[in-house]
This record gives sequence, C-alpha cells and structure tokens, in this order.
Amino acid sequence: EEYRHLITNILVIIAATGMLIFLYCILRHYYRKLDKNIHAFIDTKFNSLKVQNQELVSNDDITRFLKWIINVLYKCSLLCIFSGYIVVVLGQFPSTKDLPEQTLNYFYVILQGMLASFLDFLPNLMFIVVASFIAYFLVKVTRIFFNGIKYERVTINGFYKEWADPTYSLVRVLIIVFLLVIIFPYLPGFNSPALHGLTIFVGVLVSFGSTAVITNVVSGIAITYMRAFKNGDRVKIADTVGDVMEKSLFVTRVKTPKNVEIAIPNSMVMNNHIINFSTLAKTEGVILPLSITIGYDVPWRDVHQLLIDAALTCPLVEMSPEPFVYQKALDDFYVNYELNIYTKEPEKTPKIYSELHEAIQDKFNEAGIEIASPHFSAIRDGNAINIPEDYLPKDYKPGGFSLLSKFRNNQE
Repeated sequence: EEYRHLITNILVIIAATGMLIFLYCILRHYYRKLDKNIHAFIDTKFNSLKVQNQELVSNDDITRFLKWIINVLYKCSLLCIFSGYIVVVLGQFPSTKDLPEQTLNYFYVILQGMLASFLDFLPNLMFIVVASFIAYFLVKVTRIFFNGIKYERVTINGFYKEWADPTYSLVRVLIIVFLLVIIFPYLPGFNSPALHGLTIFVGVLVSFGSTAVITNVVSGIAITYMRAFKNGDRVKIADTVGDVMEKSLFVTRVKTPKNVEIAIPNSMVMNNHIINFSTLAKTEGVILPLSITIGYDVPWRDVHQLLIDAALTCPLVEMSPEPFVYQKALDDFYVNYELNIYTKEPEKTPKIYSELHEAIQDKFNEAGIEIASPHFSAIRDGNAINIPEDYLPKDYKPGGFSLLSKFRNNQE
C-alpha cells in the first residue's frame, strides 16, 4: 500500500512538472509574441497626443507603458504557476503536507495587513498620481514652449534663443521641486521621527558640503544670461585662450589652439574678465595687431605701404575694411609700427600671424629693406645726421671729425 501510494505521489509530481513546463512554454510564447507586435499594434490603433505639432505623449511612450504592464503580468503569472507547483509537490509528502497551508496563512495575514494599509493610503495615492500627472504635463508643455523659442517659432522681445535650454532646465527643476513639496506630506511615514531626523541630517550635509557647488551653479546661470559667450566662440578667460566647447552649470570647457581641453569652474569665470573674439567677428571683423620695428633711415610711407601690401596677400585677412598702420612710438633707434588687420576667423589667429610674418619678410626682402632694428653708438661731433636722404639739402656735407678739438674740450 505504501509502495502504491509512493508511486502515485511520484506520478503526480511528474504530471505537475509537465504541466508547469507546458504552462511556462505557453506563457513564454505569447509573451514574446505580444512584446514583438505591440509596437505595430499601437501605431495602428493609437495616435500620439500633439499640441502644435509637438508630441506630448508619443506612441513610443504608450508602447513602453504597455510593455511594462505586460511584463508585470507575465512575471506575476509565472509566480502563481510556480507557487501552485510547489504546493502540489509539497502536498505529496506527509512531513511537508501542512507547510503550504501554514505558509499561505502567514502570507494571508501579511497581505491582509498590506491591503488594509493600501486602502487607507489610497486617497493619498490618488492625490500623488494626479499631482505627478499634472507636473508631467506641465514639463511637456514647457518643453514645447521653449523649443519654439529655440527654433524661433516663438518670439519674445528681449528673450534670446540661446536662453531657451537653460531656462527650460530651471523651470523643470522648479516644477519638480514644487511637486515634491506638495506630495511630501502625503507620503507614507511622513510623520515618522526617523524620516524627520534623516531630513535634518541631509540638510546639514548639503549646507556644509555644497558651498562651492552652489557657487558654481549660480555663476553658471549668471553666465548664461549674461550672454558673454556661446559654444564655439573664441574667448580669453584670465590667461586661457581657446574655443568654448561646453557651458554647464558647474564648469566651462575651453579647447586651446594646442588642442588641450581646459575645464574652468564657473566661479572663476565670473571672477575674471572675459574677452570674446567671435561676437563681432562675423559681422564687422575682429582687429588683430602686429608690431614691427624699422630704422629711421627707411621712409615711413614706404614701411606703411609694404606692411599693407603684405597683409593683403594673406587669404584670411579681409580686404575691406583695408588693413591700416599706426606708429606706436618713436624710440631711440627705430620707429615702432603697428599693423592692424581685419579677420572674420579669429579662431585661426596663430595661422594668420604666421602668414603675416611670412608675407612681411617677402615684401621687405623684395624692397631691399632690412627688418633688423639698428642700435647706434655715435659721437655727435662731425657725424652725419641720421634722417632719410630725401629730407637732406642737396648741398649737405657732413662735417669733419676733429680729435684735437675733442681733446681740448676734455682738457677744459
């Protein structure tokens, strides 16, 4: 009798195992089929929610939500099937026959308490869901509005399109913070002393540990609305010259002409002057100066013309407005000239200067003029005056040099 009972139990376990495998295969097959075809089903049965050609809820959002529901139902079904299998298997042995019932009673008590708590929490949960949905909707509408400003579909006087993204980020943060403030009293355990203590502890940590972070964030916001520069501009911040790669809330990243990336904290950017070479470059052109010294024996008009001719041979120099030359100083031995050229590509400044240097050497060599700046040690008694020959009288002759007169002057 015992042998027959054991055989029956084994057959029941085998049948239960076979049924478990069968049900698992059926569920797995239909789960994969639904997961594969859900996107096409959504595209044919649903339309995305749009406002002025901007999607508030897209088909992809609906598809992800339905996939999440199907996945939850699939896993719950597997859990139920496996639990039933365990109950059947354990029920075939006298020592474990009562274990499923005891376990079910234990979980029944727990679930009963959870259900009662859930029903008590249900009004608060509904408020949290509705408030979250409204906040989500406001974020979507805000994104549409600022996208319109960014792509110039919406125009507001005094509000620039480069402000759209940072302003949207700020408004989104404010909406989320406002949502948390509203729903926080409705969360479970709001009145718990442990939660209050944790809140105070986190507040103290933030107060003492985030001073520099907050400073950089505030500086980053201020820099954005100052419109001191934008991505791609050639700037000089303190001693750093380069192209702006990125503006974030914490740092500004600049790539130097040597292809080196430098991250500058926004607080440091705010505390230094900012030189932007690109703001007026595309419209008026930025002026690049170049100093050169030439001796007094070369007529200044010739130097001016040679410098301008050299500048006009460079492809990156603007022909209009034309380059011009200033005489910065009349030094002891030479004239200090400053060549000024216009360019609309300030990011290529090193290349422009290199081409200018090459062109100046070529032009002065062709004219037979030395670029070397002379230095003189002269005794003025009897020496010829050092001015261009065109300014000397035709009958000018330098006086003779007398060692005797010089010796007599020293004796006296």
